[in-house]
Amino acid sequence: MFGWATLSTRRPASRLPTPVPEDHVSNGQRNSVVLGPKDRLVGQLFIEGDLRVAGTVEGELEATGDIEIAGGGKVNGQVTAYNRLVVGRDASLIAGDVRVGRLTVEDGATFSGRVSMGKHSVEAPKPVEAPKPVEAPQAIEPEPIPVPEPTPEPQPVVATKVVVAQQSKPIQKPTQKPTPQKGKRR
Repeated sequence: MFGWATLSTRRPASRLPTPVPEDHVSNGQRNSVVLGPKDRLVGQLFIEGDLRVAGTVEGELEATGDIEIAGGGKVNGQVTAYNRLVVGRDASLIAGDVRVGRLTVEDGATFSGRVSMGKHSVEAPKPVEAPKPVEAPQAIEPEPIPVPEPTPEPQPVVATKVVVAQQSKPIQKPTQKPTPQKGKRR
């Protein structure tokens, strides 16, 4: 089973941003770092100048100059090149975020990632705020429960007499004659 590590997308708060030096020159020579084919880096690497990777990197790379992944080099992680990133023909770059000034991917290279291009300025990291102390919980008084007001008693219903006028109908005589009663007359 493989495990996954999450890398921060920001610089460590303890590292202050470094200004980009003019042409990355120190003592008359251009500053550059090379990771050879047998070199392996796991973690974060920040370079003032150029970086050439021919080995394996698992983590975050940031250079104020150019980054070149060449000669079978493999990088798996976030890459920031303030100037230019070149992924050579036998190299591979599998990244979440790639921030570059310019990008070159040669034929035969493997590249995967989300790219943002343009001039990058050195940004000061946002200060990390110290966590606020947790206050001891204070006693909480229960809130009174609202009691509904009593409903008024229903008023008795007073019946009123309603008179409805009826139309009189003519009385019809029965069609049969009544049978005489037998018996004594009075």
